[in-house]
Amino acid sequence: MSNPILVIARQELRAARTNRLSVLLLAIFIGMVLVSGFIGWATHHTVTQVYEESLQQGITSAPNPFSGQMPLELIQNSVIYVILIGALAAIVLGVHSSLDDRKAGAIDLIFSRPLSTRQYVSGKLLGLQTITGAALLIAAITSWAIIFLIRSEMLSLSVTLSLIEFFFLAWLFLVPFSALGFISGSVSKRETSSLLIPILVWVFTAFMLPQLGTAEHPVSLLNPVRAQPVSQGSFLEFNHAVIGPFSITDRFKGASAVLLHLEGATGSPAFDWLALLAVGLIACLLAVFTVRLKRLRRPLYE
Repeated sequence: MSNPILVIARQELRAARTNRLSVLLLAIFIGMVLVSGFIGWATHHTVTQVYEESLQQGITSAPNPFSGQMPLELIQNSVIYVILIGALAAIVLGVHSSLDDRKAGAIDLIFSRPLSTRQYVSGKLLGLQTITGAALLIAAITSWAIIFLIRSEMLSLSVTLSLIEFFFLAWLFLVPFSALGFISGSVSKRETSSLLIPILVWVFTAFMLPQLGTAEHPVSLLNPVRAQPVSQGSFLEFNHAVIGPFSITDRFKGASAVLLHLEGATGSPAFDWLALLAVGLIACLLAVFTVRLKRLRRPLYE
């Protein structure tokens, strides 16, 4: 007899292939990775061209500014795209994963089989994480190819492993958002509120929570290099010490900066890895143990 969790997960994957919204969101995310690579290529090409012209004219004798650049710096914008587009895509995918069954009235049909609510939720989450993992795998392969084309040389094994680690870290970062979206889609009475609530949580996580520990402008908080309090005031220092460990956005940015070898990145990402893993696990367990069949059967109002 087939494992019910795997059956639900396979069905989720089949549904995602035919869901235009899912395909569109994943295509947009992968497209933004391509844009990130194009920006890196354009910057590299323009600066190198200006440098070579200046060198020929004797204006400068300094070395090429890209001579000491680490290969993965070319895709540093991907960190921002994961936080902005990737998280929103994960939320929408999670919400629609539960809403689609409720809107189609398929819940009673699904549970006419020997299936528990926890198995159903676990299968849905497994399918969702497989979808996001597949999208990030494509993004990783695309990024590797872009760096290869820009630098015209094979990436070393260590650099390739760092690239894989970065996208695996991005997957960990997206896990709680997809789980949150699934929970919201399962318990909300209205379709609009099922999207609004997790998006508000995302805004709080990505912008408000990190800013409570720093005086930086909200836009600068997207910088992959970990932000530090710009003031030595006791209020900011206290907030940064207390709230900082709970900001998964800061954890993701800090670990990503180290993995991509960005200028100014220091420290070990071990704590950041553990924090993201713990938050993702807690979010999935919360979904498994809080979603109830009675809520899934409730009518959904437009």
